[in-house]
Amino acid sequence: MTDCLVIGEALIDVVKRPNGETSRYPGGSPMNVAVGLSRLGRRVHLLTRFGDDADGDTLREYIENAGVMLVPGAIDSDATSIAIASINDQGSPAYHFDVNSSYVEPPTSPEKIEELLSEPPLHVHIGSIGAHLRPGSDTVRRWLELLHPHSTISYDPNVRLSILGSAQSVIDDMQEILPYIDIVKASTEDLEELEGGPVEADDAAKFFLDRGVKFVAITMGSKGVKLYTPNASVEIPALTVQVVDSVGAGDAMMSALIDALARISVLGDERSGLTEISPQMLSSVGQFAVTAAAITVSRAGANPPTRGEVNDLLANTKF
Repeated sequence: MTDCLVIGEALIDVVKRPNGETSRYPGGSPMNVAVGLSRLGRRVHLLTRFGDDADGDTLREYIENAGVMLVPGAIDSDATSIAIASINDQGSPAYHFDVNSSYVEPPTSPEKIEELLSEPPLHVHIGSIGAHLRPGSDTVRRWLELLHPHSTISYDPNVRLSILGSAQSVIDDMQEILPYIDIVKASTEDLEELEGGPVEADDAAKFFLDRGVKFVAITMGSKGVKLYTPNASVEIPALTVQVVDSVGAGDAMMSALIDALARISVLGDERSGLTEISPQMLSSVGQFAVTAAAITVSRAGANPPTRGEVNDLLANTKF
């Protein structure tokens, strides 16, 4: 069984720093999550797309070297997608995108569906541009319809209005997606962009829990993260580290949350356990996740940690 299937964009991050330096990194939120899961020891397939060009070669080499398996059909004749991230003096990026959103369709023949569902993924992750930009987002929805009865599904909106359009269109999409979603991670920054004003973590969590989500993580930047189930909630402070940039930090946290929840056996067929996680165990899950994020912000680009790196820092950290 594949531990995890991640669906969404893989692209090249062109990072422009305040001192004028420009760097190019493999990126895309879903791809970052897939790589993060692989570095934590998970068996991961990535359903994505990129071009048969130099940037595409860079992505394929990076993905395969990370131990992530590409779902067949990822490579096509169009150009590889690009995200330009302009970093400010605080290390936060502003994005501009040139993205082609198109993904392999799920099987439609009874034989192929039966073959796929004979060993469905334990868990599926979606989010960001892949979950909202058409036509690819329509394909993502069809994958959710097929796999939701068999796999737990997580979602990170990772809002990018510069390419997705209006906040209302993203909210409308979100409302349609949420019936399939078990786990949500969202940042207050993203949610405030959608709402057009301040958002309280508790109110955001209630929005998702009221729509059937079983586990919610609301990240608050340097203030840390709050985790919620219908029966419990905890707040975990962020670790204090020297910030290089925040690119990929939320994706590293997403990977770590999925991994931690898999280790306490509440994914896949055992999803009912998501609502019964104790406050003590929630804290343990959250501490693992914020530690993964802290390591990522301490180095350039989206560079998620291995399990050994997270465990080493955790062992020397007091929360």
